[in-house]
Amino acid sequence: MYLSGLIHRDRLFDIACRWLADDVRPRDGRELTEIFVFERAITAPAVRALVADLVRVLQPSPLVLRRVTTKDAVRQAIVEAVKEPSPRAKTLLDRYGMNPEEFFPRTPVHMSLIAREDGTLVGMVRRKRIRRIAEKVSRQVSEQLASEIDAAARMLASQRASDAGLPLERLVSTRAQMEDEFAAAERIVADRIHTGQITLDPTRQQVDDVVGVKIIANSHEIERLEEALDERENTWAFHRKIHEGSYVGTHYLVDIELPQADEIVGGLKDIDWSFAAGRGVSVFDLEGEFYEYVSTGSRTFRLELILTTLENLVESEFGRGIHETRILEQRALATYSGRIAQNASWIIEYMLHLAISPSIHVGEPPIKIWGQYLRDTLYHAIANLNEGEPEEWLIPAERDRQRRIVL
Repeated sequence: MYLSGLIHRDRLFDIACRWLADDVRPRDGRELTEIFVFERAITAPAVRALVADLVRVLQPSPLVLRRVTTKDAVRQAIVEAVKEPSPRAKTLLDRYGMNPEEFFPRTPVHMSLIAREDGTLVGMVRRKRIRRIAEKVSRQVSEQLASEIDAAARMLASQRASDAGLPLERLVSTRAQMEDEFAAAERIVADRIHTGQITLDPTRQQVDDVVGVKIIANSHEIERLEEALDERENTWAFHRKIHEGSYVGTHYLVDIELPQADEIVGGLKDIDWSFAAGRGVSVFDLEGEFYEYVSTGSRTFRLELILTTLENLVESEFGRGIHETRILEQRALATYSGRIAQNASWIIEYMLHLAISPSIHVGEPPIKIWGQYLRDTLYHAIANLNEGEPEEWLIPAERDRQRRIVL
């Protein structure tokens, strides 16, 4: 889990690798909490400045930021932004209006909408949610480990062929034998992770779109935005890619250099840390540790930037390129989705929920890379980071579990 949108991405990656190997340390909970409290405060001003600089190249005017928590609000803002829809856009928006339940309603998001004072929608800033990060990391882990599992399964099959006095290519295997060998191969690879014989490669576990920015412009304005991006100081845009599938958009990865630590801390000197009071760390401690956190982190962070038109934004949210549909397709196309991939995803998800919970105390992790679990186990463990799961069936005489009941 190498999240390039964080300045302490190396620190988080080290913790994640240890957790996958079942090496959990008492201070991990506090460090994870600090990362997810401090990072947004540090990078958000730089992200907002990038959006403002690019948008004002096209038309200097004040901008208004509005935070939203569901995709419904995002789609409604797009509907309101389309004043003169093309025939295709009108068809899509009419279909949405007639049956919004087909468009993944109530999908949660962490997003800010950027508009001019007259309400014109000009951009969006999105931070990837915890479960989506865990899913993406799981796919990347599975891609690295799929070859390891295949090699281990082939080794077991080779041994069985040797015992039978046959070359591997002449060995005939039943479905049950192949399933048993694959399960044994998973256990071998899981044990190698546990003992440190297999380590994850940060370049293969890198997530570059934890922070995503989308700028909306007319097609003839895209080139001006690209020129402004090239000329902007302390900003490096690279990996340019034109998406020409279900919708059209110009994608960039962008590295932004942050100011010196003193300037960052000075700009946030009046911040009220009480917004993080429910994270298990005192406000006083957060304020006291902020400077060291900033000064020991990377000076740069990365985000994904998409330049697109309103017409193409409509296509991406209401037409062939609906984001939620692409998520389902990605899940279906996973290289390997066995227990190691699932457990890796759940370990990361639990770790990230710990980071945003009232608890900073780490006990026995509920998921091991080599185990077998139902998702109920993860849900229960996450609930216990807060106030615990509510009882589903309330029986007065049994509320006190220590009470002896004579039958």
